[in-house]
Amino acid sequence: MNGPENTSVDDYLGGLRGTTEKERLTAQLQSASERAANLNRQAVQASVDVGKEKTQFFEKVALGCGGTIALTVSFVGAHSGRLQPPWLLRAALVALVGAMISAMYRNWKFHFYVLGAWMRQDLAAKQERERCRRDLIVNFPMLSAEDGKPIRVQEWLAEFAKDDETCTARIAECTKQETSAFKYTRVSEYLTLGLAVCGMLLLTAIAWFDLL
Repeated sequence: MNGPENTSVDDYLGGLRGTTEKERLTAQLQSASERAANLNRQAVQASVDVGKEKTQFFEKVALGCGGTIALTVSFVGAHSGRLQPPWLLRAALVALVGAMISAMYRNWKFHFYVLGAWMRQDLAAKQERERCRRDLIVNFPMLSAEDGKPIRVQEWLAEFAKDDETCTARIAECTKQETSAFKYTRVSEYLTLGLAVCGMLLLTAIAWFDLL
């Protein structure tokens, strides 16, 4: 009598453990899905906000350099031959033009950085969601949503492995694009600010030597 009773109790406890494990994996899948959706929304909003702020700042730098160049050229035309040494003025104009071009390049390149970062986060979150789905299907066979038949786990895993490998490769490409664009964007930002400051200092030096 003890053997069958013990077996029934063990089967019952095993069923409870299986149900608990299924609930845990289901909750994990739901949490990963919600996280993927939230990260997607946050990444889009962050890319919009950051992109607007930094783009507007360097647009102002480019416009400021262009306005300074125009005023300087007009001033030089009215005081032709009086400003010495001439190389100082030329250096100032070259620095301001370089800053303007660098700011324009920075705003163009920054788009690729934002896009790469957003795509990488989005793909990583979706990959995590699908891996949670894999864990659920492997431990608890489910019905296919397309035809209502039981999912053939081995065939499904083979397709999953291909998709997961493709997703990993795309994440690597996005990471490469993000890293490269960030590097060039950062260099162009420093170059823009450095050239703009240098141009302003050179113009100040001209004013100091010739007008004061």
